[in-house]
Amino acid sequence: MKMNRRTFLQGVGASSVVGSLSGLMPGIASAGEKGGAPDKLLKRQGEIKYHTCQRNCADRCLLKFTVQNGRMTYVEGASELKKMGTSPCVKGHAYVQYTYAADRILHPMERAGKKGEGKWRRISWDEAYDKIASRLQQIIKDHGADSILPYSYSGHEGVIGKYGGPSRFFNAVGARKLDRKVCVFAAYEGLKSVTGTYQGPDPYDNIYTNCYISWGQNETATNVHGIKFINQARDRGAKLLVVNPVRTPIASQADIWLQPKPSTDTHLATGIMKYLVENDLADLEFIKANTLGYDQLLERLNTMSYEEIERVTGVPKAKMFEFARVYGESELSVLRLGYGMQRNYNGARMSRAIAMMHAVAGQYGKIGNGFIYDNTQADDSLNYSKGRADHIHPNPDTVGHVNMTEIAKALDPENPTAYGKPIKPIKAVINYNGNFVSVAPDSNACRRGAMRDDLFLVVHDFLMTDTAELADIIVPAATQFEFPDMGTDYNCYHMQTSEKVIEPLGESKDNWIFFKELGARMGLDRFPEMRVDYEQILRDFLDTEEPAFRHNNITYEQIIRDKFVTVYDQRPYFGDGKYKTPSGKIEFYSEMMKEAGYHPVIDFGLPEDEMVQEEKTLPFRLLSPAIPQRANSSFYNVKYIRNFPAYFAKINAEDAKELGIQNNDRVRLSNQRGEAHFIAQVSTQVVRGTVMAPKNNWRRMDPQGKDSCTNNLTTDTLTDMGGCSAYHSTRVAIAKA
Repeated sequence: MKMNRRTFLQGVGASSVVGSLSGLMPGIASAGEKGGAPDKLLKRQGEIKYHTCQRNCADRCLLKFTVQNGRMTYVEGASELKKMGTSPCVKGHAYVQYTYAADRILHPMERAGKKGEGKWRRISWDEAYDKIASRLQQIIKDHGADSILPYSYSGHEGVIGKYGGPSRFFNAVGARKLDRKVCVFAAYEGLKSVTGTYQGPDPYDNIYTNCYISWGQNETATNVHGIKFINQARDRGAKLLVVNPVRTPIASQADIWLQPKPSTDTHLATGIMKYLVENDLADLEFIKANTLGYDQLLERLNTMSYEEIERVTGVPKAKMFEFARVYGESELSVLRLGYGMQRNYNGARMSRAIAMMHAVAGQYGKIGNGFIYDNTQADDSLNYSKGRADHIHPNPDTVGHVNMTEIAKALDPENPTAYGKPIKPIKAVINYNGNFVSVAPDSNACRRGAMRDDLFLVVHDFLMTDTAELADIIVPAATQFEFPDMGTDYNCYHMQTSEKVIEPLGESKDNWIFFKELGARMGLDRFPEMRVDYEQILRDFLDTEEPAFRHNNITYEQIIRDKFVTVYDQRPYFGDGKYKTPSGKIEFYSEMMKEAGYHPVIDFGLPEDEMVQEEKTLPFRLLSPAIPQRANSSFYNVKYIRNFPAYFAKINAEDAKELGIQNNDRVRLSNQRGEAHFIAQVSTQVVRGTVMAPKNNWRRMDPQGKDSCTNNLTTDTLTDMGGCSAYHSTRVAIAKA
């Protein structure tokens, strides 16, 4: 059935359409499953608890949970919050099954065989605390506290769950610092080189735009509820333009979709800028009033021909010109930049070029235009230093840092390094809110490091993940629904409550209780910061002088009472013409880029320029984006979510024909890091020379029994700027398995 824009992912039913576009229609998580209400007709009746979804997704939905006799039975969206409808996404619908999963870990366990052998002995919490505390204290005595490394990221995005609880423990211990830069930081630097910030306008104003540009973003996977605002703009006559090397569902609905080869976005943005300038569509009045270095930009544009741009990007000139014309003739254009695109060796440079393009078009400073990337206005307003108790770390400036993307290198059995320099061996890792053996790049190397006999690995989780399988001790984690917290949006400008929905199941403990009690066992309760309750941690984070909070007089009591607050209200964004660069202008010429070693205007470097020869010559670029039915490595245990495939490789039909690969064939992807096995999906969703496989799938759930995952193949080399991951700068070979 052909769907028009009115029916495409419209309003509150967006998540159902996401499923239908995949050929599957998800149902609501059944309250008749173990732990649910015995009478499904009554599952919506009971006490209501408001709780923010703490997954790493731009929506950060505020949800309403029904609780009967202490058990969660139903979930829906908190529709009183404007960004929400009544429906969560396909993942949010699964939270009943997620919480009451049959394979949930509910008791502490100690390894009873060799690492990875899968033999466990149940122990008490007292035994677990004694064993962990004594081993860590011995490691501190023998090797120093900086040989202890935390590993975590987005398994829990709450203020306490991600930062406030665990960080207090590691600061008190004096542990090595983990730089959690896997996600967004290349574009942070690229965008700051143009406007001085990576923040942008309120997406609620997208409804007023004449042209919505989705560039490297898949809203159906990580911004489902934002689609309603796109549709409202289209109902008012707005055009939808999409740039993506993968035909996403929203690309299929676009007025114009450009499909460049991966990581050639700098060249594409350059071509669009050239067209705007040469066809009198550049906003010269805006440029004169708001920018610096326009003459240097014109000189740089003239060094690149349309023919070269077409050759590099694979985008036909006529198609690029059509896009540029619609864009340039639009009075108001808002551009949404995705996160995956900047996870390349040239991520900062591409992001910079796209932001400069938007300035040539004059699309900053009005309601209905602007550049949206990471709206962390709420998050950046918090007092992280006080909330994490950074001041109690005994040696914060010299303790040393490990980038989480490079954890395989830090755990290397023979030559541990961080940021290209040798480091003393890491002797203990405490893994929480994460699953580094699946999530980090170069998974085989991660596994080798975790298997070291001299590495003490503690995993705090509620599932037997790929990382937990290799642990020395597993302690059961509470889910996000089993303790109180708060959450911040990073698309709209909201701070939201997370009420405790149910009591912890079994013997599970949340992040703060676990680290607080472990700290007490190690004598760290001598610090007052290690003896506080949940409310005090939240109040410490909210003890901020940031204008976003102070201007709106936001308090702890207000957030608890109202369930959500808006913490920022600059409207229109950049409406005052003041930018956060050193010059106070949009900088087409950037000293920041020059100091980083790149061309100060536009740098045309490509990832292949930096790859080792054995990878550079492989025939396919590997893309490993998010898919709507997973959130990083979460939800792989959920029964009905598992029905959505996550071990497929999409290959272009012409490439498949040349290789003799047909739909549903078993295929092997390989490079110098290892191999991974998938089921082929022959598709025009990807361009020739590109293969796509979902990110962060688990090794232990490989349906072909090969103990493989996408990250067996991905690079752990960092991006050009920002220290970000560069998963997509990976090349592979493909063959029938």
